[in-house]
Order: sequence, then C-alpha cells, then structure tokens
Amino acid sequence: MKYFPLIWTALWRKPVEAVLVWLAVTAAFTLFGLMAGLHVTYDHLLQSSRMDRLDINARFPGASPNGLLLPIGLQRQIARIEGVSAVGSYYWLWGYYQDPHKRARIIAVDRAMRAAWSELPLTSLQWDRLFAAPTGVFVSRQPAARLGLKVGETFPLIAASGLRADRNPTWEFHVLGIVPDDPRIGPFILGNYAYVEQSQPLRDQGLVWGFRVAVAKGARGDEVSLRIDRHFANSGTPTLTIPDRTNAVYAINSGFSLATKIWPIAGAGIFMILLLTANGIAQSVRERTSEFAVLETLGYPGRNLMALVFAEALIPCMVGAILGTGLAGFLTRVPARYLPSYLSGIPKPTLSPQVLAWSIGCAVLLAAASALAPMLRLRRLSVTDALAGR
Repeated sequence: MKYFPLIWTALWRKPVEAVLVWLAVTAAFTLFGLMAGLHVTYDHLLQSSRMDRLDINARFPGASPNGLLLPIGLQRQIARIEGVSAVGSYYWLWGYYQDPHKRARIIAVDRAMRAAWSELPLTSLQWDRLFAAPTGVFVSRQPAARLGLKVGETFPLIAASGLRADRNPTWEFHVLGIVPDDPRIGPFILGNYAYVEQSQPLRDQGLVWGFRVAVAKGARGDEVSLRIDRHFANSGTPTLTIPDRTNAVYAINSGFSLATKIWPIAGAGIFMILLLTANGIAQSVRERTSEFAVLETLGYPGRNLMALVFAEALIPCMVGAILGTGLAGFLTRVPARYLPSYLSGIPKPTLSPQVLAWSIGCAVLLAAASALAPMLRLRRLSVTDALAGR
C-alpha cells in the first residue's frame, strides 16, 4: 500500500490530460470489444452450421416464370435423389405488426420440415401442435420480446393486399408458444404452410421460397448438392443447392463483409492507444527524472521504480478495458430500430467472458509495450546526473 500514493499522484499529475487518455482508452476498448464480440458471433454461426443440411432455391430467379419461387412438386423428385433423407418446404411471409416499424417474417413450413429441420428448438409435441393449429405460430424469444407477444395472444400480421385470395392484408395468427432462438438463423417465427397456401389465390398456390434437405447418414452434403442441381439442370426450374455451412461461410465473407475486417479495425484502435499511452508514459518519466532519482536515493530499488512505471501504464489500460467491454455489451442491447439501416444486416456481437479475457490480456500487453522504453530509461538512470539536472 505504500506505493499507492505514488502511483495515484503520478496518474493525476495532469488531470485534464489523464481524463482524456482514460476516455480514449475506454473508446478504443469499446471498439475492440464490439469487434471481438462479432468474431465470437461469426464463430458460433459457423460451428452451428452443418454440412448435412442443404438449402435449395431458384438458380435463375429473373428467368423463371415464378421468379424467386419454386413449384412444390419438386419436393417429391428431390426426395428420390440418392443421399436425401428428408425434404421440407418453406414460404416466407413478410409484413408488420401494429405499425410499419415492427417488421416481422413468418417462416411457414410443411409437415416434412420436422425431419428436414429437426435441429430447430421445438419438441415433438410442439411440432404436433403447430400442424394441428392452422393459424398457430411458435415465436422465438427475441421477436417475442421485440413485438411484445405472449402465449395465447392473437398476432395479426399486415402484409401486401394481393397475397390473400380475399385481398385482405391482415393474416390472423395465434401464438402457441415461446421457444429459444435458433443458433444459426437466430430469431424466428414459425408458422403453418398449409394455412398460407390455402389463403392464397389459386394461381399462387403450390409455390414455395425453397426447400431444406436433410442428408442421409454417411452421404456427403456437397455431393448430394451436385446431384440435385444436375437433376434439374435442364428443367424449367433449375436449382441452386448449397450446404448450410458453405452458405454461412459465403454469407460471412461475401461482398463488403465486416467479418474480414474485424481484427484490422480492432487493431487500429489498439495501435492508436499504444501510441497515446507510450507517449504519455515516456513524457511523464522524462519530466520526473529527478523525482525517481530522489526515490532511488531514499532506498527504492530500481526494479520497484520500474514497477511503478508499469503500474502507471497498466491501471488506465485495465480500467479502460473493463469499462470499454462493459460499454460494448450495453451497445449490443440497443434496439435494432434505433440503428442506421445499413447496420441492420450486421449480426449482434456476443460479449462473452472470453471477450473480456481478450480485452484484459490485450490491456496487459498494451501496458507492457507502452512502459518498456521508459522502464529501460530508468534502468540506465544516473542518480548523480539526474539530481544535477543533466
């Protein structure tokens, strides 16, 4: 404890400069926490993706008479292809709840989806309830909290007026239960495809957005994908089949992907703080050379003086790392509606204990790098010259 007053005095020699440095360090570690959290999110996304699950969509939507949609009749043909164990179809129904800012999407699935998408967090009983109640939906936790939905409530979704045969824009759903979010697709609302299809005009019935395929045990997902696409290559509805994990990797790394720029962005912030703290510590030691000489004259060993300098660099970095990571965690809880539209496609960072450990470890390394040169300067300190002002 006898060293604490010396450290405290050194930290607050210039209060305004000290506050600005602490704020800058906190801001840099907030950026570092967000980028590290995104890395954890992307890593979880890849780990939860599977090669034995395939997504099938239209290969040439612009040239197809149905655009993005596929005839549901393809489902029977896909099921007969070698290596396929189950095929489920899905239809996306977009709209909003109560006001246009509360956007929502219903994933309407058929009965075969319980085998093709068995990893969804629904029990066997919940699957039975879904197909027994045409207007029933299961809502995962995030959209349930965002939309304020509870079990047993009516969930009217306002969609485009031309989607229903009666041209009514309102689709009446009922919340059957609240389930966990899916590790891969995140939040979801699961509905019944039979209800959606029966409510559509006759010309729009029998069309789906795509199919999800479960690959048989022992078969390779990429090989089954090629078989499916070759089967429909010369048909009027050629398909594009991608394994779940391949699709996840492509989504993360395609275009202007933040995933490839996570660590450069985080590193830029840390490098800025390295320059700031290193310059501040070096200047502080230069201005206090005579003070260190007096302390050494009074019996303080050189290693203790170097420890004081290291502590002077470590404390702002450690406090900034903890506060910055905490601030990053707070920012991840900001509702999506308050974020700019160009950030809507970025997944939410996962601020886990692992991210905090990375921040603290980085803070220690940053403090060591910042204090290295001043500590070496103290090691070569000449008490006589320092006291003489030379």
